[in-house]
Amino acid sequence: MIRFVIPAYNERENIPGLMADLGPRASELGARIIFVDDGSSDGTAEVIDEHRDGLHLAVVRHTVNRGLGTAINSGLRAALGEASDDDAIVTMEADNTSDLDDLPRMLERFHAGFDVVLASVYAPGGEIIGVAPWRLAASKAVSNTFRRVGGLRDIHTLSSLYRVYRAGTLRRAAETYGYLLVREPGFAANVELLLKLYNAGASVAEVPTVNDWSKRRGVSKMSLRPTILAYGRLVAAQLVGRIQPPPLSPLDDTLLLEPPPTTRRIERVSVDV
Repeated sequence: MIRFVIPAYNERENIPGLMADLGPRASELGARIIFVDDGSSDGTAEVIDEHRDGLHLAVVRHTVNRGLGTAINSGLRAALGEASDDDAIVTMEADNTSDLDDLPRMLERFHAGFDVVLASVYAPGGEIIGVAPWRLAASKAVSNTFRRVGGLRDIHTLSSLYRVYRAGTLRRAAETYGYLLVREPGFAANVELLLKLYNAGASVAEVPTVNDWSKRRGVSKMSLRPTILAYGRLVAAQLVGRIQPPPLSPLDDTLLLEPPPTTRRIERVSVDV
């Protein structure tokens, strides 16, 4: 089964468009939709309820805004409470910038055996539209930094929210790292979670995507200074080994049965031109 986990903070204007796109696809897939209303003050949860239309949908509500990372943590734990190990958990934006036309290719990589499949705007064939040049440069700098310090040199976009996770991989990560599967409360949580999974042996693939910000309404929720500081903390934590799992991590359920693999699978998918 597929479960969509969608953090939302003051996304009232974007929910109708999102549900018009996602709703029919979720119905066709027999998927579950889990929104995390992260302390919205604009009636986001009420608009979600208005667009249920018989969908298998739930809303996790934070009474106050806690940040994207905390919303991801809450949503993933809600999904893991229901999911089997081989289920797909799809995290995505609430603001219509996640291109659902890319989901079939992402699920194809997932069913081929990859534990994490990323939608990548910086992979060959990917693109990001309608973003200020300074923000685009900052985003590329973040991905390039963690590609080097995290060992994910063949993956182009590390900070995206739009991903497919294998539920069993996330569950074992939760067992390893405790309640705070991600500690960073803000946007750096996406990189933190990917590093934790990769360091524990998860296989990673990426699919190029076009992220079109002209489809979104409202303003960005990212605060620049706290986000920069958070990425600095992650770099330091990675360099000193704090993000690494314990030596006998339950993430690797074959550890006691056979030697660990000598290589990890990393793959990107190219677009036919």
